[in-house]
Amino acid sequence: MATTSAKAAEKAGVTQNVEAFLKGRFSEAHKRFQGLEGEANKAFRALETRSQVAAKEVQALWTKVQAGELGADPRVQELTKKVDEAGVELRKRLDGLQAKVVEAVGVASQSQVQQITQELGRLSKKLDVLLNPTRRAHPSTKNSGGAASSPRA
Repeated sequence: MATTSAKAAEKAGVTQNVEAFLKGRFSEAHKRFQGLEGEANKAFRALETRSQVAAKEVQALWTKVQAGELGADPRVQELTKKVDEAGVELRKRLDGLQAKVVEAVGVASQSQVQQITQELGRLSKKLDVLLNPTRRAHPSTKNSGGAASSPRA
């Protein structure tokens, strides 16, 4: 019995030590958490202040844009000129790249398709001119829809 009560007392002492250890760790962690929370609140307030300043700047710029004041600014004019030049250069590069891709794939380009269409139109007109005199030569013959009466047969 003496050993059982000694073991129980030892177990109770270990349990108290573990509880005290855990309570100490939890209180330290809680203090750290409170410190981090305070820093986060400070950072949030600083960001909120910066966002309000930025919003005021954006509102001022928007007012200038609506009033047309920015168009007179030489910096804006220079940037507009650079953007336009870059856009022209980009279009040239894309057109060249498109032409290379079309050539590599072997598909007709738009200009080639237009040339072919014009040539087909020209040839179609020539055919119409060539076929019209034969149709006029037999005005009394009725077109029965048979292959023998067709001028192309």
